[in-house]
Amino acid sequence: MVKVASYLRVVMTTSINIVAYAATSGRFLWLEGRVRGGVFRNWAGGFRYVPRKFLRPTTQQEIVDLVRTATSVRVFGSGHSFNDGVVSDDVLVSLEDYTGLVSRDVDRQQITVRSGTRVRDVVELLAHDGLAFAALPSHDAQSIGGILSTDVHGTGRDWGFVSESVVGVTLVDGQGQVHQCGPSDDLFRAAVGGVGAVGILTEVTIQGVPRFNVEQRVELTDVSYVKEHLDRLLADNEHFSLYLYPFSGTCQINTWNCTEQQQTPRGDLREFLHISADAWLAATVGNALAYCGLLPLSRSWRRFPFFIKRGSNLVLESNKAFNRSIYHQHQELEFTVAFDEVFPIADRFLKLYEDLYSQGLPYTLLEVRFTPEGHDETLLGAGRGRRSGWIDLVCNDSDGFELYYAAAVDLIKEIGARPHLGKFCDGMTAADLEKVHGDTFQSFLDLVAAHDPSGKFANAFTRRLFGPPSPDANAGAA
Repeated sequence: MVKVASYLRVVMTTSINIVAYAATSGRFLWLEGRVRGGVFRNWAGGFRYVPRKFLRPTTQQEIVDLVRTATSVRVFGSGHSFNDGVVSDDVLVSLEDYTGLVSRDVDRQQITVRSGTRVRDVVELLAHDGLAFAALPSHDAQSIGGILSTDVHGTGRDWGFVSESVVGVTLVDGQGQVHQCGPSDDLFRAAVGGVGAVGILTEVTIQGVPRFNVEQRVELTDVSYVKEHLDRLLADNEHFSLYLYPFSGTCQINTWNCTEQQQTPRGDLREFLHISADAWLAATVGNALAYCGLLPLSRSWRRFPFFIKRGSNLVLESNKAFNRSIYHQHQELEFTVAFDEVFPIADRFLKLYEDLYSQGLPYTLLEVRFTPEGHDETLLGAGRGRRSGWIDLVCNDSDGFELYYAAAVDLIKEIGARPHLGKFCDGMTAADLEKVHGDTFQSFLDLVAAHDPSGKFANAFTRRLFGPPSPDANAGAA
């Protein structure tokens, strides 16, 4: 009965999410995190609590004032998180009302926005000046501040992270001091990927590029083919990712390439229909097969949704192609490994799922993405420094995912992978982060101690990942 109720909940919430998104022309996702009736819930609904105090500032000065007077502060933009990073011990701050354009510099092709501005709205502000992001991750309902705080990435041969399109930020630290910094500054590198531990981002300056179109394509092929030709596939495509499936030697290739072609007629509508069908099939057919024990016997069924998705071979404006909004209720646990280890390690996590499958796991796939070397805008981002493969364990948010994730976290620790701190992180500790980040982890802790000496931005999540606030921090450090 637990699995039946869990299955029906995912089907219902996914269906409502799709309908709400369609009815509001893409302005509303029912599953977004928010505070209602004094109760906060995150994107997947896994974290619900009543903050002692809830504030929605509209100016930077209000943010400065609340930081100076509060004993503990946590901030959220859209609540699109899979962990308890936004659970506050005292004051919870929403940046939902702290949005919009601050300034634009047409000659430099830059705009400055308040950090609570959703990515979809930043896209529109850039488009007003004939500009776009160089590339984007897959979800446009997140706030620009939230994306930077978790160092959100895309997948690309030459491009990997939204922070690479940011030339400056304004930040309010734990002493209420306002700092302006750029990619060459240590404080910037601590804020990007630092999940709010050094301060609250208030403004973000984005470097745009001229608007452009993207040709996106999907293809079903054998995993063995991709393993043999991965280097060529990455070299031939500007943006490339994979979907790997348990009990299957077949995978889905996704590519995005800039093009001079005209946009596909009704392409936005077709894209919405294809993504919605994909989400609904994962919630309904995928989970039904999983809970009935039929996934090992149903290899051919995956070709059925592919025939629908072949219609998503489209030419779209860049933001519409990169932003494949996520509609179905799901959980994500993501981490990076060195590029050369991607397939051996992905195979281990597929086998882990298959070994545990008889205990009642929900429908799951592995999304694999890639980022280039040289990412130095962060101290703690999982793609820092090296050429990386990102493995995202995407489970329907229904009964059994916790069992798989608990075993997966143990395996992540064993192989020394770097966790994505915006995703499921239960079981990860400061010792684990120190092991995989080394000296940059200590540099990050030093900056936290300098800019938040009393631990105002700390909560249970950050104390587990970064350790308790240092009692010997120098409150006067700059």
